Amino acid sequence: MDIRITRRGFGLSVAGTALLAAVGARAEDPAYLWRNVKVGAGGFIPGVVFSPIERGLAYARSDMGGAYRFDAGQARWIPLNDASPISGDFGVESIAPDPVDPNVVYAAVGVHRRDPGAILRSEDRGTTWRRTDTAFRMGGNEDGRGMGERLAVDPNDNRILYFGSRHDGLQRSTDAGATWAKVGSFPLPGLGLQESGPTHPGLAFVVFDLASGAPGQGSRSIFVGVGDPGGALLYRSDDAGASWRAVEGGPPVGWSAAKAVIDNRGVLYMTANLGVGPNGVTDGGVWRLDTKTNQWRDITPDRPLGGFMGIALPKDQPGT
Repeated sequence: MDIRITRRGFGLSVAGTALLAAVGARAEDPAYLWRNVKVGAGGFIPGVVFSPIERGLAYARSDMGGAYRFDAGQARWIPLNDASPISGDFGVESIAPDPVDPNVVYAAVGVHRRDPGAILRSEDRGTTWRRTDTAFRMGGNEDGRGMGERLAVDPNDNRILYFGSRHDGLQRSTDAGATWAKVGSFPLPGLGLQESGPTHPGLAFVVFDLASGAPGQGSRSIFVGVGDPGGALLYRSDDAGASWRAVEGGPPVGWSAAKAVIDNRGVLYMTANLGVGPNGVTDGGVWRLDTKTNQWRDITPDRPLGGFMGIALPKDQPGT
């Protein structure tokens, strides 16, 4: 299914309403130029993700207002979902710029577990999208929305994507998001979709180690964070997802993994919290993992009580 989400399309959709207020005006008159109206409705921006290959290209995801792309030339954010006829598309669970082609971007959408979930793929930086409905549900406006990124593209083979779902374990696509299948080798199959009560955070993030593979051959080392409390918070595969093992140590048992990044030396940095967030987090921290030795180090800064969520690394400053 193709969904064209453009500012022009949005303008035409409101043309009939505008005509009621402007007698004699013609929507097709070239003197009229339709633009998006900035509503400023509030809500959360749970994630901002930068393209790993194009400087200044960034995407933001909101919990109920769609996705946005940063226009560096005009210093503004461009809405990417405004013309969608599907209300669930405005809850963006995760967003993933392609690490090979800067024009390609993916978004996992669905406001609530009651909404149908989907993966959107764009080849023009979010101007238009191709939709793939999924059997697994999202929670773009539920607790745990600050975790991520759940959706990730393999930098060594951009046909391969992984998605850490809330209820249905680890999902994988090998055809650039067109179809999805559950990863049977992953030890945590998911807790299942519940009808009521607090949502499951599920799997918090997926991170590829670029240095573990070669272009066109895929990455060997993949890391998956776990938001569901009670067991190991991090799993790793060193055979391209064929098998997995828990990474022992790190944050305390009972905490939830939140976000992670890995540098070009194979050092992974991860945030974790006592609580899923954004509500009810009472403690949190930052950990460093040497993926070559599986040795953890607690590097939590001094701070008042509370949690940690976002974490980022500058490419040109290893160790920062």
